Amino acid sequence: MKDEKIKLLDKTFKPYIRHQRIMDAIDGVAREINADFHGCQDIPVILCVLNGSIPFTGELLQRLDFPCQLISIKLSSYQGTQSTGTVLNVMGLTSSVRGRRVIICEDIVDTGNTIVALKEMLIDKEGAAEVRICTMLLKPDVYDKPVKLDYVGLEIPNAFIVGFGLDYNELGRNIRDIYVLDEQPMKYYILFGPPGAGKGTHAGALAQKYNLKHISTGELLRAEIAAGTELGKQAKTLIDAGSLVPDSVVEGMIETAFDTIKGVDGFLLDGFPRNLAQAADLDKILEKRGESVTAVVGLMIDDETIRQRIKGRAIIEGRADDASDETVSNRIRTYHSQTEPLIGYYKAAGKYWDVDVDAGTIEENRERVLALMEKIG
Repeated sequence: MKDEKIKLLDKTFKPYIRHQRIMDAIDGVAREINADFHGCQDIPVILCVLNGSIPFTGELLQRLDFPCQLISIKLSSYQGTQSTGTVLNVMGLTSSVRGRRVIICEDIVDTGNTIVALKEMLIDKEGAAEVRICTMLLKPDVYDKPVKLDYVGLEIPNAFIVGFGLDYNELGRNIRDIYVLDEQPMKYYILFGPPGAGKGTHAGALAQKYNLKHISTGELLRAEIAAGTELGKQAKTLIDAGSLVPDSVVEGMIETAFDTIKGVDGFLLDGFPRNLAQAADLDKILEKRGESVTAVVGLMIDDETIRQRIKGRAIIEGRADDASDETVSNRIRTYHSQTEPLIGYYKAAGKYWDVDVDAGTIEENRERVLALMEKIG
């Protein structure tokens, strides 16, 4: 088995069960079945549950030493990585089992919904004389059905796996070994710093390199308003009335982004939280998800550099309101009084890291920021 992870569609999987261990488990199951059916006068039916059980059933058949007939059925109760809880009879039995002894060959049993429905159908509707259940894998932590499982190859924790017949949206069945979903925790970074520190300048590079979704509260507001969502309508009404958008609306938009944006390894928050109250609210939002802030990335410059950069940006972007000394001084005071206390808040949690971004070029400052991210890990 290779040590490398594999990627199927949007999911990454890591090595879990070696091929030889699977073969050893099938050897054990075959010995039990051969012992139970030794010298049988009838011809039992081996029922392969398509498609996942094909490799398992094929290997098992080669180890059975009594006459038997192979038939198949196709059922489905999975979509993606979650059981739907609904058993669908996709393709009927390929031969009658009336009056016959049947051994169901299943690749994996977790909730047991499929296997219970199948056994009931074989006895009640198809008239099987006896039905035994044989599964390559069992998740005992989630199987709570009264139906006995007669033969079990391996017991595993409640994890999503692929390989040796098992799939993720029909991919991965042909892999010899079994791999488990590599559930890396979602990362939540906060890009922190005074006005003019370059948060917007460096956010794109960070997001691209680490596969993060950059969330700027200003851009988020504009996007929600443009999309006409309920939160966007609330924000537009407030803005049109000349009122500030309350924290609850902004936080609702951020939480929606967490819930709906897929295919990323985490989020990079820019412009939120701005004060201790928002930081506490963010903690509550993440706590509901069983998660927490990963790290705060502080971009640090002194007050004089703040003044120079804001004034320079105002000239370049034509923002006359940012060019006045009074406006710049107000922004600096607001930062020190409301936002800067967050440093102590996140330091106490062991999640604050910072770097000076006072170099003369954007490129040099970006190298410093990326080096800090590598250090954080």
